[in-house]
Amino acid sequence: MKKYMLAAGLAAIVGVAILAQAGIGIKNVFENNDESNAYHAGSAAKRMARMHKMAEMKMMARRMARMHRNLLNMDREEGMLSYQNGTFCVNEMPVYFGDAWWLNHTIRSDYDGDGEYETVWNELLGLVGSNVIVNGRYNNGTLIASHINGMFLRIPVITQFVQLNGTLEEINGSYYINGLRIALPNRMARSDYDNDGLLERMHQELAGLAGNIVTVDGYVFNDIIKPLHINGIAI
Repeated sequence: MKKYMLAAGLAAIVGVAILAQAGIGIKNVFENNDESNAYHAGSAAKRMARMHKMAEMKMMARRMARMHRNLLNMDREEGMLSYQNGTFCVNEMPVYFGDAWWLNHTIRSDYDGDGEYETVWNELLGLVGSNVIVNGRYNNGTLIASHINGMFLRIPVITQFVQLNGTLEEINGSYYINGLRIALPNRMARSDYDNDGLLERMHQELAGLAGNIVTVDGYVFNDIIKPLHINGIAI
């Protein structure tokens, strides 16, 4: 069976080579044949585009996994946590734990060990004056924190929480608001954002909103917004 498949594959390659040698490209074959061939060519192109997109997503997932594995191997400061003139420091090194919105967000871990889950701000205040280990990455003389005492805090990037209102645009399969690309989760939507009575995938829900005025809030970094809400509905 494998020999037959190999022979068929070689025959197909030889056939394409003969067409190319004769000056007949694949595009011309589809153009000069009937509509059925053109239809199958379009379907094949769409399948290839989907495969390419899936491959890109897998590569991105691998990069993110590698980054997560290496977070504790990035930059590191150990010493007493202090709070000076509105800035947290370790060994006089300024540490960025997040913007004001994030600092007022209730966190999932008990960083200061007082038995309560508090806002990031209160957890950090509970650690002031104690010895801590902060992991992250250095950026212009500031340590952008990812972990406190080995406990995960956030991805070590400087982000800004924003609330936007504008026209939702679809460009080459991606969605934009006020010039920022919306990073959507690749999954089924949990809510009916476009109000068409159907629960669809996130990209399909936004397709139903394209061209309309919407409100989006979330974190912005590198001209991308990771949304938390669309029209007041949680992602």
